[in-house]
Amino acid sequence: MSVGSSRIARDIAFTLEVKSEKIFENIFLQNGILAALGLNGRVKIIRGGNRFDERTHLGQNSTVGQRSKFAQIPTDFQDNFLTASYGQSVCSGSGVVNLVEQDQNMGDSKIDDLAEGLVEEAQLTFPNKISDAVMKAAPGANDPDSIVYNIQATAFGSQTGSLGDINRANHTGLSDKTDAWQNQYNSTAISDIGSAAGVAAICKFAWDCSPGGSGISEQPNIALTTTGVFAKATGAADLLRRFGVSDKMLKLGFNNILINNAAVMADRNVTAGYLYFINTNYVRMQILAGSNTKTVGNVQTVGEGKQSISLQVRPPIEAGDYLNYVIKMYLVYNITWGGLRQHGLQVSITEA
Repeated sequence: MSVGSSRIARDIAFTLEVKSEKIFENIFLQNGILAALGLNGRVKIIRGGNRFDERTHLGQNSTVGQRSKFAQIPTDFQDNFLTASYGQSVCSGSGVVNLVEQDQNMGDSKIDDLAEGLVEEAQLTFPNKISDAVMKAAPGANDPDSIVYNIQATAFGSQTGSLGDINRANHTGLSDKTDAWQNQYNSTAISDIGSAAGVAAICKFAWDCSPGGSGISEQPNIALTTTGVFAKATGAADLLRRFGVSDKMLKLGFNNILINNAAVMADRNVTAGYLYFINTNYVRMQILAGSNTKTVGNVQTVGEGKQSISLQVRPPIEAGDYLNYVIKMYLVYNITWGGLRQHGLQVSITEA
């Protein structure tokens, strides 16, 4: 066997590890919601543990109120802060290096660059798998908490099921809007989203997703829809006259138009006639740190002050009965929610 083939396997593993930050960055550049989470610093690295937690506040302090200066102030214990707990989803893969191919790719007569080929393959595959998983209509047992699955097409106050181990039915928001573990929903048809009436209707629903007021932090800043809805919106002068674009998302390669504060983008995983309003201040991606992780805490993944995150790349292992080396790669992550009433789903929008 040619000298140095095992060294080449180690070199390839090292190249994948060094380039893994670019692979991870590419994950965030292939999906609008992930790009927005990275751009807004909504990616968090956690060291250790077998779950991801989000602290959320549901309800108001019942002791606060208008009363006489001689009246007794209630001192009831408040149990309004809850911890939403999420599992950890693993996206893994491998780079397989054939020993004969190693020999063929040494010296002046080499036919390919194995390391660059594996890096390019990972850059193309990991983003697609993770992007599809976070927008999956029906997540499987090993999938993360999907945006599409968790923004329900059911009336506010009537939604069931648990998210982060918090039961939606226990926090309907019907008597107290602040005590709501429910997303906004509207099924009133919008026949032309680019007309004056259509713009008014979708703007009103965007405001419905801003229950905390008119502050920018309370408004949805991302909207995902289909190419048909996006085309109908951009094809009408009325919408384009009223709103511009998000320059930050445009620089990342995402064509968009602004509705209120939300950058509307097309996503291949959205159901026909649907539009999801997302407020990234109340949702994020959490990642489990590993041996190759350089930073812990909140990171800004793309955009200005760019900081990428390493995939976990393991040393090459030679197969016992094949002429192969295997290099394993993985990422442990999930989408976690700090609130639901700040997000919404509009359906029945006529497509182009």
